[in-house]
Amino acid sequence: MLVRWLAAAHIERWWGRPLDLAAVDAKYGPRIDGIERTEMFVIELEGEPVGLIQRYLLQDYPEWQNAVDLPAGAGIDYLVGEEGMTGRRLGSQAIREFTALVFERYPEIDLVGAAPQQANIASWKALENAGYERHWAGMLESDDPSDEGPAFVYVKHRT
Repeated sequence: MLVRWLAAAHIERWWGRPLDLAAVDAKYGPRIDGIERTEMFVIELEGEPVGLIQRYLLQDYPEWQNAVDLPAGAGIDYLVGEEGMTGRRLGSQAIREFTALVFERYPEIDLVGAAPQQANIASWKALENAGYERHWAGMLESDDPSDEGPAFVYVKHRT
């Protein structure tokens, strides 16, 4: 399922080249198995998987924390993999509900951040619709090819 989602045109553009099953297992398996500190979850709609969302403490990834210029907090990444489910505000709903769970999971943090590409209008609008505010705009210092180009950093503060 994840291999198919990552190969979809609306995802590949932002997440990088598609991965085969072995590469997906190597990259995401440790997260799913609880070996890596990033925790991954499936977004479901009426019991059907439609996307994925993940969370992590920024301080566990100091280079990324520095790149997004955020203090101690958590980060999220997400995608709606089923193309027929895009444009329905499902992403916003998932981000909103998941952010509340991130604050529960990490009671010590005061903010959650995300860094979509500026050209990924659907992604940053989903964040805005979920109550996130734009923190800054610019180029991220990252060696991940999916971070190339101008980005926005959005934050949601604990209320």
